[in-house]
Amino acid sequence: MIKIIIPFIFLTTISFNCKTQSIGDYYQGGVVFYLDSSGSGLIVDISDLTNPSPLVNTSLDSLLTRWGNYSTHVPGTSSESIGSGVINTQNFINFYNSGNFAVHQCVNSNNQGFNDWYLPSKNELEEIFTHRLLIDSVALLNGGDLFDDFAPLYPYWSSTESPSTTDFRNSYAVYPSNFTVLRGKILELKVRAVRTFQPSNTSTNKPVNSNREKQIIKILNLNGQECVKKLNTILFYIFDDGSIEKKLFLE
Repeated sequence: MIKIIIPFIFLTTISFNCKTQSIGDYYQGGVVFYLDSSGSGLIVDISDLTNPSPLVNTSLDSLLTRWGNYSTHVPGTSSESIGSGVINTQNFINFYNSGNFAVHQCVNSNNQGFNDWYLPSKNELEEIFTHRLLIDSVALLNGGDLFDDFAPLYPYWSSTESPSTTDFRNSYAVYPSNFTVLRGKILELKVRAVRTFQPSNTSTNKPVNSNREKQIIKILNLNGQECVKKLNTILFYIFDDGSIEKKLFLE
């Protein structure tokens, strides 16, 4: 296959807005699954997090992680709402400043060149699985995992502890089918991290390496319509650093 990068000269008028994201965009290390009215939003990682120190050294245990200690209440982690995952995560870290729980896997992650990942709240996980098929397809195209690739019978941990004021053994977990359950904190379940993003002109995202490879967020045809990669067709590739390349791939 021959790749030709054509000098970027417009032969027709096409309007691009590179600052506005859409659900399903691959952007800044993951897939956009939630947007608010200000243009800010939430991104889910394209890969599950593995456990670097599993309790038992098996291939399955390396994919699963505990939520916390048995029957230990972690103050400030019971919020379910979208936007509260980062708060739950911070309060968990304030309580367990070190360890090998699901939150630690997220905050210690440098996946896709970013280091501000956190464990999603219950409602954030449910929102992710509302768009599961779209996220799966985008993740797969960008070298990530399907939600059911590994340990398909296991749900994912949220950062939301049980709302009970007397029984602190459980936290919320969500299956990719979007079925939510309370599970014992010492059970080992799957972990997928999320992060926030701001509109491009006010971004506070924290890339680990400023020299990281730029990521494709959209591919457009000559009519300005979003499309997938095609051979023998002139396409515009829009990247997360705001740059645009006009490309033609010949078979």
